[in-house]
Amino acid sequence: MFENLAADTRRLRDIKPRAFPWYVVESLCFETGYQAVVLHRLAHWFKARHIPVFGPAIARWNQFVTGVDIAPAARFGPGLRISHGTGIVVGNGVVAGRNCVLMQNVTLGAPTTARIDEMPSLGDDVTLGAGSAVIGRVTIGDGCFIGAHALVTVDVPAGSRVIARPAIELRPSTARRRDSES
Repeated sequence: MFENLAADTRRLRDIKPRAFPWYVVESLCFETGYQAVVLHRLAHWFKARHIPVFGPAIARWNQFVTGVDIAPAARFGPGLRISHGTGIVVGNGVVAGRNCVLMQNVTLGAPTTARIDEMPSLGDDVTLGAGSAVIGRVTIGDGCFIGAHALVTVDVPAGSRVIARPAIELRPSTARRRDSES
């Protein structure tokens, strides 16, 4: 736990201009993303040692305080960074490599509660954009970037970039009638 947490903390240097230890103190006090990472590492530590109650209790506290719902059994490699953590949901069987970045409203999980064992796995250096979802037994390769609001249900090879389709303007039918009359 402490090695992973140390790597998570070192990742803060990428985005924090303050000197050590002030960027750590500031992040612990004011940043829900870093708070969520610390609480998940603690919940996972208890879960991995089969110490009942504490892992799930800390995970619920994490959800209450930060808005991040990471199951205690989810495994993340060192260097986890959560940016704007609100709305993140990560299922029990999710496995992620080193230096994973999760933006707000990311979902990593099973397609249905009946197929709860079908969880995604992420390689090293994977970034998941705001609102993206990786659903089912899907493998995301090393160095992938999943863009905002992308829904991934198939494997993605290493080094890929996945983006959602651009928004399409839909006008009400009355606006179309007026345009055709002129």
